[in-house]
Amino acid sequence: MNNKNDSEEMKLKKAQFNENKNFKNIKNYKKTIIISLIITLFVIIVVIFFLIYIKIINDFNIKLIEKDNEIEKINNKLKNIKLDKPELKQIEVQEENPKDEKLTSLEEEYLYDKSFYSINNMYSKESLNKLGYSLIFLTHTIEKGLSHFELRPFGQDKIKSIIQIINSELKYQNFSNHFSFIIGINSLREYKKTYETNNWKDKPEYTEVSEFLKNFENTPEKKTGAFILTKEELKKDYNIDYKKFIKSRHSTRNYKNQELKIEDIKEAIEMAKYSPSACNRQYIKVHYYPIGKMRQNVFDYSLGKEGLYLSGVNTFIITFDVNGLGGDGERNQGYFNAGLFATNLVNAFHSLGIGTCFIQFANSVKDEEKLKQLNDIPSYERIAVILYAGYYDDKSIFAVSPRKKFEDYFKEHK
Repeated sequence: MNNKNDSEEMKLKKAQFNENKNFKNIKNYKKTIIISLIITLFVIIVVIFFLIYIKIINDFNIKLIEKDNEIEKINNKLKNIKLDKPELKQIEVQEENPKDEKLTSLEEEYLYDKSFYSINNMYSKESLNKLGYSLIFLTHTIEKGLSHFELRPFGQDKIKSIIQIINSELKYQNFSNHFSFIIGINSLREYKKTYETNNWKDKPEYTEVSEFLKNFENTPEKKTGAFILTKEELKKDYNIDYKKFIKSRHSTRNYKNQELKIEDIKEAIEMAKYSPSACNRQYIKVHYYPIGKMRQNVFDYSLGKEGLYLSGVNTFIITFDVNGLGGDGERNQGYFNAGLFATNLVNAFHSLGIGTCFIQFANSVKDEEKLKQLNDIPSYERIAVILYAGYYDDKSIFAVSPRKKFEDYFKEHK
């Protein structure tokens, strides 16, 4: 009896075991399926990302090929530019390879401008001239720092840069007579004096400047820094009928047949030099040709001179020194500064009884380089405008040149 019961119990346990085993198998099977699905999904995601990556790489390579083709195309164009001088040369399109696409005249002009600016800007290859403009730029920041009613210690980094540039200037001949050097030393003197006035002698920048200036005690004094004027003091100078004066100046087409007196030219430039100048760099130049071959060269390269009586004309070429420009954003700054200076110059001439006429210099770069060579203008200068000038004749005839209304010039934005 017991054996029978034991047998039944064994069967029951065996059945339960098999049932548990089957349940575990089913559970493991489900787990395997889930894991397989996860792995499959992961593989699919990896494949998708891999395909996307391949596409990105292919697109990138395609763009690289396109860029390489563009660069090759530009290089082919540049091969057609004939350069006459080792540093910066005139642009001429060669006819040797007619299959290559030729540059347009506008493209030639812009490529020339880019090359000219790259070679001559303030931060290109060092020269005393370029160091001078850099120094004036920095000393002007010191002046602006001093132009506050409530001062505080300032300019530590600027002081280090000024000292570094002055030290760089020392290796050039006649550095001690250079305008920028004298201004640099005197700006440091003013800076030192300000620190003494405000009891900032414990500052390290004061010690650095003081020690440096001991080497330049013989440098001439030059007023720098800042100054204050009251409103009443200003009134003494601006209480004039400026509108009447400005309206009385016109482009003049006939002059007395007389060479300008050099003292009148000096007086006019003395007035014009106070024109606004980017960071006080003052890189505008005035080239004067009263008589002779160089005067005729100016006539030859002047556009729009028809209708002018040339017999009494004194000629000027106003340029800007590209050595004084720095950074991409200043590539056209010279024309703006030349315009400011030239406008004040013609008004100064007008105040001295001298008529003037602007001759826009819309010539090609080939013309500009040729005129610069003929008329002894340094290679690093650009021509901004030609100016005709002469003493007013007993009678002058002017174009009316009507002006637009105020509303055509002005727009208020709110």
